[in-house]
Amino acid sequence: MAEPPYFHIGIVVPDLEEAIRRFSLHHGLSFPEPAAIRIPDPSGSGADHEIRVVYSKEGEPFYELIEATVSGIFPSVTQGAVHHVGVWEEDMAKRVADLRAGGIAIEASGVGLDGRTGLAEGVVPHWVITEPGPTGLRREYVDAGMRPGIDVWRESGRFPG
Repeated sequence: MAEPPYFHIGIVVPDLEEAIRRFSLHHGLSFPEPAAIRIPDPSGSGADHEIRVVYSKEGEPFYELIEATVSGIFPSVTQGAVHHVGVWEEDMAKRVADLRAGGIAIEASGVGLDGRTGLAEGVVPHWVITEPGPTGLRREYVDAGMRPGIDVWRESGRFPG
């Protein structure tokens, strides 16, 4: 099955404020206020971590700038490179099942649609990021139900969640 077109490009940066300044200067982009997002440990061990992230107001595709972290899926060694492309997903439960059935590992996921964390059986997350593919690029699947909130964030300047 062909993949849907992407709506954003995720780039890991060493300093989020500096990246916002440079992307604004070089690409004529504007950005809302960055948001802090909790990343659950996929094992469910409780070793969660937090990232800071922002989407450009202009797009599609939008630029997603993610501040590098000491550990986790966004380490500083990946900074400056395109880390992933993001696509909307209408059926996250099916997508997660298909990834597992295809042997594609999930490197990170958001909180489950029911508030649970981790990728235990039955947990359907708001988003998942796959392991790198053949070119090193990852794919992020974002539940389509999150689109209104992300649009509000980009347009109003404040993260609603």
